[in-house]
Amino acid sequence: MRSARPPDDLQTLLFRWRRRFWLATAIVVFLVGDAALWMFGPPTGAISILQSIVAGETSTIATAASFSVSAGSFPTQLRAAAFASALNSSGLPTLVRSRPEDRRFQVLVGPYVSTDEAEHAQRALAAWGLGEVRLVVDDTMRGRPQHAAMFVGGETASDGVVIVAAPGMSSVVFEMPSAPREVEARRTSATTIDISIGQGTDAGEKNVLHMPEGMLLASELTVDAARGQEARHARLVVPEDVQSRLRLEGRRVYVDLAWPKPPWEVGGRASRVTPSAPATGKPGDAQSKDAKQQSEDAKQGDYRDRLRTAVERFEQVQPFLISALESPDTEVLAVLARTLGAVGDSLAVAMPPSDLAANHQLLLSSIAEASRAMVPTFAGDRRAAVHQAIATFEAAQK
Repeated sequence: MRSARPPDDLQTLLFRWRRRFWLATAIVVFLVGDAALWMFGPPTGAISILQSIVAGETSTIATAASFSVSAGSFPTQLRAAAFASALNSSGLPTLVRSRPEDRRFQVLVGPYVSTDEAEHAQRALAAWGLGEVRLVVDDTMRGRPQHAAMFVGGETASDGVVIVAAPGMSSVVFEMPSAPREVEARRTSATTIDISIGQGTDAGEKNVLHMPEGMLLASELTVDAARGQEARHARLVVPEDVQSRLRLEGRRVYVDLAWPKPPWEVGGRASRVTPSAPATGKPGDAQSKDAKQQSEDAKQGDYRDRLRTAVERFEQVQPFLISALESPDTEVLAVLARTLGAVGDSLAVAMPPSDLAANHQLLLSSIAEASRAMVPTFAGDRRAAVHQAIATFEAAQK
């Protein structure tokens, strides 16, 4: 009678067969993968990731705290929205949030990446005599867990982009070497925003940056690989119903993002920002007739730019002028007066062509009259003064 196999020999046999099974499985998987690679080529996504890793340029976008300025608080959302609209028409970026602790609606100016930017807005508001002017810090995004960043030469590849948050929104911020002359954000599809900063061609290598954990308003950002250049292009992928706002603060470009019904006025923000620039001509250079003509064209171009800006800004403010007549509010009146005064000052320093000199004076007169009528201490007939200013303004454009 044959004796039974000892238990140790049985375990050794099972181990051998298990090892042979997984070896055979690995060979089959390898052969199938090799055949697929030979027939179809490597996946595009895998190539992109591999190239990014090899180049050492895959990183998570940096995060930071944001700084906003509290411009005022109101018992109703309607009054807060009216005040925010008046500030928005003056060129300050505004948002409205609800404060659960006192059930009031707070108007904020911002958000900003640096305290310098916030303090600049703070000084402007203080000059307008607004009472509640203080910094509000939001560190929602600061310290968020991030993917492991690659290093190039011992430094993290941050690509000059940072993400900050504010009540009800987040901002993707691009840091440029100097203030760009032109910025544009175009919605090329329901989920894609193309951003062009400065004047330059959209060419060269691209970096795909990871979003930090908790960033739900965007899923992907692709930027130019080269940093420190005067022109940059980027593509931001967002959920379909996300709203966006573009703004330029010095050398920083902000793309604000929020879900539907954002805390700012969507219709009041342009998708293109072109800051005013001084004329490039040289009036004292009389080397040739062409040089003189170029100088004259530059001056006329500067005047047309200032005129267009003044007209657009007055037309933006006009509905709030009419609204202020129906329900005057001291803070709203002060902001409107200051806004119109700044529009008039900007236009006053421009030299109009001789054929537009008369219209130029009418425009200045109408803007100044409307500004005086918005001063809270104005003692005259505010309604008559505003309607007369609007009529004069419209006549000056004919």
